[in-house]
Order: sequence, then C-alpha cells, then structure tokens
Amino acid sequence: MPVLFHEQSRTLFKELIQRTCGFSFSQDREKSLIAALKKRMASRGIQTADSYYGLLLADQNELKVLVELLTVNETYFLREPEHLTLMVDTLIPELLSRRRCGPIRILSAGCSTGEEAYSVAMLLRDRYGEESERLFSITGVDIDSNTIATARSGLYGKPSFRGMDKGMMGRHFEPTGLAEFLVNAAIRRQVRFEVLNLLGNFNAIGIGCVDIILYRNVSIYFPHDVQEKIFTALADLLNEGGILIVGATETLHHDLGILTLVERNGLFYYSKPATQLFSERRSVKRHEPAHYSSKPEVTEKAVSRLTAATPSTSLPQHRSAMNGAEQPGKPTRSPKELFDGALELARSNRHEEALALLEAAIAVDHSFVKAYLLKASLLLDSARYDRAKTTSEAACALDPLCREAYLILGIVARHNGDDNDAFKRFREALYLDPACWLAHFYTAEILYARQEHKRARSSYEKATEILEKGSLAEAEKAFFPLSFNAQQFITICRHKLSLLKEGRT
Repeated sequence: MPVLFHEQSRTLFKELIQRTCGFSFSQDREKSLIAALKKRMASRGIQTADSYYGLLLADQNELKVLVELLTVNETYFLREPEHLTLMVDTLIPELLSRRRCGPIRILSAGCSTGEEAYSVAMLLRDRYGEESERLFSITGVDIDSNTIATARSGLYGKPSFRGMDKGMMGRHFEPTGLAEFLVNAAIRRQVRFEVLNLLGNFNAIGIGCVDIILYRNVSIYFPHDVQEKIFTALADLLNEGGILIVGATETLHHDLGILTLVERNGLFYYSKPATQLFSERRSVKRHEPAHYSSKPEVTEKAVSRLTAATPSTSLPQHRSAMNGAEQPGKPTRSPKELFDGALELARSNRHEEALALLEAAIAVDHSFVKAYLLKASLLLDSARYDRAKTTSEAACALDPLCREAYLILGIVARHNGDDNDAFKRFREALYLDPACWLAHFYTAEILYARQEHKRARSSYEKATEILEKGSLAEAEKAFFPLSFNAQQFITICRHKLSLLKEGRT
C-alpha cells in the first residue's frame, strides 16, 4: 500500500528540515522531498508518515541521512570560470599586496564533492608555483558527509572534467586505470575539507577570519530569512577588505546592506569595507611600481623589450617610442602603434606591460586622450584609484566632452565613498550623452541609497529602457575602454524596481 503524505504531514517534514539545515521546499522541489522520504521509509520498513516523523525526532543519524539525500551535488571543475579568473588574476594579487604576514585564507562554503576548492588550488598553483602552499590556505565545508568523503579522496570520474582542458588535467591529475582521475598530492595537501552545517559554528572546526569566501550556487536551497542568516554569518567571518563571491544568478538575493556590492570587469562580488585601506594605500607609496610616477620614466630599452613581446601585427616598427624621430639602426614606433600594442596586452590581461607602453605613448603625445582613458581603466581595474582619478582628470582637461573619463571619475568616487562627487560625475556624463545607460544606473544606485525613491525609480527605468531597446553586445562595449555585463545590470535594475514597487528598501 503506498505511503500517503497529507498536507499537514508534508508541512511538518518541511519545517523540520528547515529548522535543521535551512533547506526550503517550494512546490517544484516538494517532489524531491517526498521521493527521499519514501526511500528512507522503505529502507527502514516504516509504513506511515507519522511513524517516520517520530523516528527523525528521536534519531539524529537518520535525520542526517535524509538531509544528505536532499542535497543536490551538481558541480564540476572550473564551474563559472569568470569569477575564478577575476579572483586569481585580480583580487588575490591585491590582497597579497596588502598582506603583512600569514597566508590568504579561502573558504569554499557548500563545497559539495570538492571540485571548486580544488579548482582554486590548481589555478593558484599554476600562477604561483610551489609558493602557493605557503601563500594560501583553502578549506571546503559541506553538510553532506558523503560528499566530503569524496572530496577528501580526490578521486573523480569524467563528468567532473567538462570544464577543464587536457593540459590542466595532465598537470594536476593522475589516471587510476578505472576511468577515474586522482588529484595529485601537492594539490590535495593544500586543501582541507570539513563537514559543517552552514547554520552551525565555524569555530568548532577551526575556521576563523578568512579573506575570500566562495558561496556559489548554494543559497538556492534556502528561504530568504535563512539566506540572510547564513550570509550574515559568512560576512562576520571575513577580514576587513575581504571578498565574498556568490553565483551569478544569486547576486541580487544578497544585496542586504551587510556587505558592499562591487562591480569589476562586468562581474559582481561583495566586499567587506576596510576603514584604513585607502588611507594606507595613499601613504605607502614605496610599494607602488616606479613607472607609475607622475613623470613617466620609460627608457628606449624598456620599450623595445616590451614591444618585442607584442605580436608584430600590432606594433609595426616605424617611429621612435620615445621622441617620434627616426633613429638610424633602431626600431621606431609611433604613439598609435604603442597604444595598439598596449590595447592588445590589456586584452591578454598583461596590464603592467600595457601600462608601460601607454606611459611611453603619452610621453610622446601628451594629447592622446584614448591612451589616458585606457591607462585610467587599467589603473581602476587594479584598484589604484588615486592614479585612475588623476589620469581621468588629465583626459577631461584635454577633452571636456569625454564621457568615459567622467564615468571613471564617478566610479572611483563611488568606490571611495564620496557619493556627492560620484553623483556630480555621472550627471556630467548624462549632460554629454542622455542615452548613457551606465550613468543612469549609477545615478539610480546613489538615489536609492539616499532613499529618494521616486527619482531612483525614474533612473532605473531609463537605464532598463535603453538596455532593452538596443543590442546587449553593443551596450557592453559602448564605453571604451570600459566593458560591462549588460544582462547583469538589467537584472539588478528590474530587481530594484520590484523592491520600489513593493515598498521594500
């Protein structure tokens, strides 16, 4: 005789699971709960829902087994790689530049079978070599003891490798002969895994303050109040200046005012404000590379070395990089050739080399506005906000109608907490171009924070209207050299408009 689950009994099971681990079950996920209940009841030889509910209340181990059945463990190596690339190429170097002692601590919260934590370890190993074991400490936690056992074993089948190329597999895995691959010992040493309920006590397993938390594609299991509770607990774990990264589709659910939502390279993450960060960065000038001084010192030898590393199609050799004059027996480059080479280097994430070429181009042609803009964008991308501001101001002085320079100045001011100056800069961009969707968006964000809801609604609506009418691909590239994920901005605008409509702030 089939087991029947009446509405009252379904409600009791759902409330028990939510109290235990925070999982919620909307109508479309209720089927998975009923299937798990039936499976465990058959295994224990129990015929009625009431009897099994009583067992769950009395037997914590049975409750644990049921919860593990309800956990969906769909993951693979290098999943959603854009955020991982941003973390390894941009965010971690910034954290290392400020670190005085101890490793950068990284937490994979809801790590499932461990692919995410190992992916981070492999990317860091590729970038920092053996030093990565000293520089970084990586921990993965999950409520499911079976998935943690898999993670600790480091043994994976082919479905886990759908996002990984053969070169990376060859560097970090050993075939076992059983259609499975073992994470090599160096990577396994760098990652530890622990069983932990995200509603539990992190200190109980020795996790204190951390620098980066990956909390991706986990919160979909939780209702809003549990999401907020877990997000708050994770925020408390972060050091000042720490970073919390959620899945691309989860960003808006966590914009709770607890951490600061930051946009970089068209991607979003959360940051814990560091009160001394900017004043320290301004005062400790000895750590800044010499070639970022206000008077560039780029020698002909240095330019030749950098441009030699750039494909020849980008840098035809016609003019001197230093003075624009022909010099017998020496390769010569024009400012435009230097700029084109810098642009190609920037697209390959070779920012330091690109900046050196831009310094050389500006040294030759002091009125080269595009070179100033690209330089300001690269400085902004590497969190050198004061330099980005100075460079953008130079572009504005050369071209008072330069919309992109005002946008960069606005973004810098907003990051530094000066919303009044940011608002002024974004309004200046709108005076130049009333269809500047990015300026409408940031203006709306400032008005929203000021609780000027009517004006904020109007600006969000305008940004949304402009984006929806045009091509997203074109919108993403509308502000050279800045680029943005336009779809994420549309999603945020719609979310904020829905909050304003509902009267929620």
